[in-house]
Amino acid sequence: MHFLTIVIGVFVGITLFYAKNDTLLGGLVGGLLAFLLSRILEMRGRITALERELGRLAGVAPAVEESPARTVEEEAMFAASAPPEPDWEDDFDAEAEAATAAAPPVPPALRTATTTPAADKTPRHELWPIIISYFTGGNVVVRVGIIVLFFGVAFLLKYTAERNLIPIEFRLLGVSLGGLAILAAGWRLRLSRPGYALILQGGGVGVLYLVIFTAMRLYHLLPPGVAMSLLVGLSFFSATLSILQDARALAVIGISGGFLGPVLTSTGGGNHVMLFSFYGLLNGGILFIAWHKSWRELNLLGFLFTFSIGGMWGFHQYQPEMFASTEPFLLLFFVFYVAIGVLFAKNQPLQLKGYVDSTMVFGTPLVCFGLQTTLVKPYEYGIAWSALAMGSLYASLAWLIFKKGSQAMRLLIESFMALGVVFATIAIPLALDGRWTSAAWALEGSAIVWIGIRQQRRAARLCGLVLQLLAGLAFLSAVTLPSGGLAVVNGFYLGCLAVSLAGFFSGYYLFLHRERIPTAMLESNLAFGWALLWWLGAGVHEIDVFVSRPYQPAAILAFCSFTGLIAHAVGTKLGWRPLREIYKGLPVVMTGAALHPLFDFTLMRPSGWGGWASWPASLAVLYLLLYQDERREDTWLHRSLHPAAFLLLIALVSWETCWWVDHWLRGAGVWEIVTLGTVPALFVFFLSRFRHLLPWPVRSWQESYLCHGFIPVALYLWLGTLVMNLLSKGDPWPLPYVPFVNPLDLTQMFVFIALSFWTLVMVRELRSGFFAENGRRLAVILIATVFFWLNGVLIRTIHYWGGVPFHYRSLMDSSLVQTSLSIFWTLAAFALMFAATRKKMRVVWLVGAGLIGVVILKLFTIDLANTGTVERIVSFIGVGLICLLIGYVSPLPGRPREERETV
Repeated sequence: MHFLTIVIGVFVGITLFYAKNDTLLGGLVGGLLAFLLSRILEMRGRITALERELGRLAGVAPAVEESPARTVEEEAMFAASAPPEPDWEDDFDAEAEAATAAAPPVPPALRTATTTPAADKTPRHELWPIIISYFTGGNVVVRVGIIVLFFGVAFLLKYTAERNLIPIEFRLLGVSLGGLAILAAGWRLRLSRPGYALILQGGGVGVLYLVIFTAMRLYHLLPPGVAMSLLVGLSFFSATLSILQDARALAVIGISGGFLGPVLTSTGGGNHVMLFSFYGLLNGGILFIAWHKSWRELNLLGFLFTFSIGGMWGFHQYQPEMFASTEPFLLLFFVFYVAIGVLFAKNQPLQLKGYVDSTMVFGTPLVCFGLQTTLVKPYEYGIAWSALAMGSLYASLAWLIFKKGSQAMRLLIESFMALGVVFATIAIPLALDGRWTSAAWALEGSAIVWIGIRQQRRAARLCGLVLQLLAGLAFLSAVTLPSGGLAVVNGFYLGCLAVSLAGFFSGYYLFLHRERIPTAMLESNLAFGWALLWWLGAGVHEIDVFVSRPYQPAAILAFCSFTGLIAHAVGTKLGWRPLREIYKGLPVVMTGAALHPLFDFTLMRPSGWGGWASWPASLAVLYLLLYQDERREDTWLHRSLHPAAFLLLIALVSWETCWWVDHWLRGAGVWEIVTLGTVPALFVFFLSRFRHLLPWPVRSWQESYLCHGFIPVALYLWLGTLVMNLLSKGDPWPLPYVPFVNPLDLTQMFVFIALSFWTLVMVRELRSGFFAENGRRLAVILIATVFFWLNGVLIRTIHYWGGVPFHYRSLMDSSLVQTSLSIFWTLAAFALMFAATRKKMRVVWLVGAGLIGVVILKLFTIDLANTGTVERIVSFIGVGLICLLIGYVSPLPGRPREERETV
């Protein structure tokens, strides 16, 4: 979580310093304070854990609590160090030595618990704990004294220089002799009092750094060449001393003095070339030490000093004309710390061989690339070329290390290869657009997820996921910027692509480690959903910008179909099920594309504006992938896709046929409406009749197609029958109207045939549960619907042949309509009762009788009040004669024996 804490600190610092126009300083201060805070909290947690362990083992060695030996924090901090090194304790403190000698020995169990933590097998030498232990352990007086002496010498040099009290040559000579004397005393005491000797040597080296730099920088007593030679020699001299004595403290003190020298003697108007040359020499000394020792705190110290002071100088004083004199130093520092990162991994002990210092490996390119963007900002494509060069460099380093065949360096090879891919990937959007920050953050987040999984660090893994989320939000803040003139090859799309690919990589790598990480599947699905959202959003945005509006639905449909096809192939290859099943969302996209004309009336048919290609292609892709997953999938989602796709196909064919019929007949008559019933009825009849002869998918999924697929179609046809007979007059233009032989009635008869045949298949052959249990009810509904349709035929005939307007009020007020309905209902009741008598169906006969009752009630209410004399006489006489005929030929059937016994 250190990275996330630093990012938050940087943002807070920039916000606080914004009013003073000093955002870079604010960001540096905020980031540094946040880093220190996170380290303090981490050390606090470690101390608490160690105290608990001590409490648990207190019964074994109670005397340990009284021992003034090295603290638990120091033991834990130095336990993982590979080579033995002198203790930071100062032998000069006699009381400390006596107390240590008098302390009872620590039992093995406690010594193991406090000095070799089992959970942490990697070096954890951090800069901040070293500084804390320096000022809190050992001989504090001596340590503080050498620091005070160092600053005093620096201030003395400034004071005497400002007042000219002593000739400058004698002043510098005296300080030099003092520094040499301190250095010699330290060397002499290196065996008897190593801790004290190291402090003296470090102070002497720091004083000599100050003298040489002051003589060259302030007083020009030394030519630059001579001064640089002395500084180089002193840097390598202090590095040699530290290596010979295996004393990282001396190296830290010497390097710190060298970095602080220019800062303490600066007057604010110096030459940056001299400053960076001096820092280059210091970093050369750090590189020399890193060649022999893996001292991480020294590397961190040089990294912090170099880029912090360099960044502050660049913010306050850099001008574009200084590029030629500044760029070489940035490249030099970059090469230094890349090499230091490699050497750190190479010089680890055998059990830690290849351990990666994440600050050097990932922090160096991040910081240097940020500074590089400031330097090359005035140059067109400068950032892009820088990213490409950095990516090429890291890829080349990975290849060179790989060629040496060291298996222990595999993690470093993979890290460098990941960085090479990251920077090479973002080079393209950087060349076309300025949205590099978000793309770099997203790819960096995926790299952090990868390294977090590799090193089993949950905090780093979650930090990488959060960083990708922040990258996406930052990218959205720049969505109003121009997209570029070329489709796909522009900054916006490639930036979205970078965010998407980072999410896909994170999701897949988490998926691979789902057995080892408890929450891996949840995190993987979240990353996958995030990546898919950016992928689809980027494609839809490109279509919206570069494709003409009428062609956009077809383009989106084609893009989603292509996505499903490619994702299925890649997901099958990788064994990643979520990626393979993306195509199962195609029916949703198809439904949206089919409903789009409801909001845009320029699209009136599926095959228009590119639909002739996109719809067949999308349906072909969907059925192809369903066929490939036939033996792999048997889930409810897979089974439901077949009827969903089939319903879409029926709707599209019906819609397209309707449009062409309307186009040919110029919108006249009822032809286009009956097409919407004829085409679905054809599908129902054809599949029900020839289901055994059809290939996959109907043969393999008969129940899905005939049951789940046709139930919505049957409901649609039934409701359509009711609506058409209520609202449509069935205009057959250009043909004359003939009852039963017109487009609407012929369509209705074909619909009844298709539905009847389908119902019989479902009841008798497929034996579907619902249809088998409700077969009679369905037959009653079908007969009632036929009766309703026949009433519609009668009314339409009266409209065309009797001249009655086809309006509700006109039909209700028409005596001809009312008389015809009364006679027709009575005839229908007669037919029903006659059949019931022949079949001895008492219930059916009672239904017919009820219908006659309705007719009689109608005669004495509506017909009696609204009809003329002739129509009334015809109605009453006709109904009466039919009732007499019913009573003669269709008496009420007797009750069944079981019913009579019950009564």
